[in-house]
Amino acid sequence: MLGLGKKVSREAEAAPSASAAFLQVVTPTLLQADADVRALIDRQLPAPNQCQIVAGSAALRIESPFVLSLFVDPSSLDPIADAVLRRRQAGHATTLIVAINPTQLAALGRWLEARANASTLVGTRLILAPTVDGVVRQLADRLAQVTEDNVIRMPVSPEIENTDYKNFFVFSPQLHRLAARIRGFTQNGISRAYLLGGPGSGKTSFAFYFWLMRNKGRFVSVNLAAESTGDKAAIKSLLCGHVSGAFPGAGARTGAFLHARDGVCFIDESHGVTGPVMEVLMEALDNGQYLPFGASAKQPIQCAIVFASNRSWEHLQSAVNLDEFTRMGAAILEVPELHKREEDMIAVVATTLARLGQRCSTWTAPLGLSEAGWKAIRECRWHGNVRALVRVLEAAFVDTASAGGGELIQADEIEHGIALWEPKAHHSHQIYAAA
Repeated sequence: MLGLGKKVSREAEAAPSASAAFLQVVTPTLLQADADVRALIDRQLPAPNQCQIVAGSAALRIESPFVLSLFVDPSSLDPIADAVLRRRQAGHATTLIVAINPTQLAALGRWLEARANASTLVGTRLILAPTVDGVVRQLADRLAQVTEDNVIRMPVSPEIENTDYKNFFVFSPQLHRLAARIRGFTQNGISRAYLLGGPGSGKTSFAFYFWLMRNKGRFVSVNLAAESTGDKAAIKSLLCGHVSGAFPGAGARTGAFLHARDGVCFIDESHGVTGPVMEVLMEALDNGQYLPFGASAKQPIQCAIVFASNRSWEHLQSAVNLDEFTRMGAAILEVPELHKREEDMIAVVATTLARLGQRCSTWTAPLGLSEAGWKAIRECRWHGNVRALVRVLEAAFVDTASAGGGELIQADEIEHGIALWEPKAHHSHQIYAAA
């Protein structure tokens, strides 16, 4: 997870003056002389608060609860973000609102990844708009201070040592509330939970976050879609383990429950908790103990169990009889759908374009999206959530870059990608969760 970086500077510790503005706006020099900018922004602030406009970020002294970076080149954001970070380290809930236009998306993606990798991305919110008017219209919705981290840093392969890390970005208030709820679960002894969310919405990342907040044992994942769920012996061995000689030629095997120790056993695709799987889980869920295959002595379950499914709750209820279903005894954690989380969508678009652009050698990588291209993404339902958005961006990026289509991906390329990877009508939409 994010660290808080360097020691607090003396300047950041200084108390704000009585005349400190509610919002400090950092702009390129070009915008400083535009008197209309301040008037537009002031009208969005709760009375009697006002903004202060600063040209450039050199020697920036932050005394306000909110800082708006207005169309600053993302490569120049570090001094502003560092000043916000120092002030947060001094105990203030200062929030940085980064407003960019669609041509700056790839540059923003590079900045987000660099800050996340350095554990210095914190207290940040995002706005994407082509004009100052567009930023101002969204500003009121961003004037809520950020108390959660902006990223979950997790290994690409969570159960393999020395693997690379990836960043799951958390900017929307919806995901901040989910993170706070998970932290509350772990702090108050909740050891069984059910993550419900559509495909690609981030359930694995939040299961890993559950483990980070629990801060015990190992994170062990079991994907039931990849297992032979009709073979009771195989499922029992997978979850409970087996002893040497349990079947011809068998050596001892540590099951997922024991391997997790007092950490988290994450059971993904748990709409497969039916038949033999439920039979194996019944005693574990009821009594907190299990019997390894072929063993004579039972073991206590010490780990938390986090289930996850992309199916709707109604689908899960109808898959088994209600007596079996209620034995799961899990509190519900709903992962909101991507189409409800604009700031997270901005981060996904930006970091995906940055990643794709870094690989180009003979193509000219697009810098961002046209206004119509962003509108097509913003208005899409995204049943496949982050996974589908990434596939659409990859298709649109290739279509644009390979044809020399210019600096911006246009709406036609986005719509073509949506038709390929996120069809508006599909039979599977009815069975997926929609949180």
